[in-house]
Amino acid sequence: MTDNGPLGLGLIGCGAFGMFCLDAFSALDDVRIAAVADVRREAADELAGAFSVPACYDPTDLIARDDVQIVHVATPPSTHHDLVLAAARAGKHVLCEKPLACSVADAEEMLAAADDAGTIAPVNFVLRYNPTVDCVKAVIDSQVMGKVLSGRLTNCAGDTPLGPDHWFWDKALSGGIFIEHGVHFFDLYSHWLGPGRVLSAHAERREGTGQEDRVMCTLGYDSGAVASHYHGFDQMALMDRTDHRLVCEAGDIRADGWIPLSLSVDAAVDDEGAEALRTLCPGCEVEVLQTYTGPPTAGRGRQRRVTQRIRLTHTPQPDKQTLYADSVRALLADQVAFIRNSSHQRRITEANGLAAVALAERAAALAEGT
Repeated sequence: MTDNGPLGLGLIGCGAFGMFCLDAFSALDDVRIAAVADVRREAADELAGAFSVPACYDPTDLIARDDVQIVHVATPPSTHHDLVLAAARAGKHVLCEKPLACSVADAEEMLAAADDAGTIAPVNFVLRYNPTVDCVKAVIDSQVMGKVLSGRLTNCAGDTPLGPDHWFWDKALSGGIFIEHGVHFFDLYSHWLGPGRVLSAHAERREGTGQEDRVMCTLGYDSGAVASHYHGFDQMALMDRTDHRLVCEAGDIRADGWIPLSLSVDAAVDDEGAEALRTLCPGCEVEVLQTYTGPPTAGRGRQRRVTQRIRLTHTPQPDKQTLYADSVRALLADQVAFIRNSSHQRRITEANGLAAVALAERAAALAEGT
């Protein structure tokens, strides 16, 4: 690699998601797919052939390659600790799939190794690179609708491809739903609402098999908001769905999709507030539901000047897979920009991966009664 040449990326974990990511990354000028690795020889060979790169059957062989500067770890969670440690100690940058690790102790050791090596090890939290997520964040931060009082995440995930022997159900391999999957949303709500703490958590098991397929928790945030999270891996693939609702002092914000694809803002505001929302949510369709010409009205013990109730709705043009690929690509481009220039401000840093694991670990412990 030269200072101006592309960075070589090596993928460990040649599953369907690894292929999806490589396809997205291959469109970046600053990244070159250098090699792939998987202990399953046929999977490594198939993906290597698709991208015309060498196949490795031992992750350490890929990490040792001189043409690999970034290691993308896309393997089950229990393997992340050893792979990220090996890559960091070899002086390689890492992009790690969620979660960073199955415990805070492991995550801290991994990040300490990266810090010692002067390399990066962020988690692929793609939700931070989504225009709908940006709109929600902008509306919250503006406080045009007042403070966020409560939030509700309902994540109804499909378990169609997750047979009874899949590693996902084995907490020793996955960490459980809070850690394997919930970290995405712990990070997202921290992005929207600020630092938080887990107040309570609970888990339910599937009848007959004992698989823990539904977990839920409540978090309190320093901003004063309280949010509930429900994660269920109990749906047919056709009914996989996710929705977010944030209740503010002067209205609601709703987003649909685990990769948020649509946005709805319903607010009681004055003319200035309505114009601010139009600016904060570009591309939205705007409907004035009701006009109001009376005196200031009260809400939550405060007098508010209201002239209209307004609804803004937006569904972006890209489909889910296109938007997902765009987000994955944007995340890696952001990290590469930092590698080239350490003054670049990343959307996702190592701290985000660690903080999400800490919340997930606490939720898992409370759900188990410890």
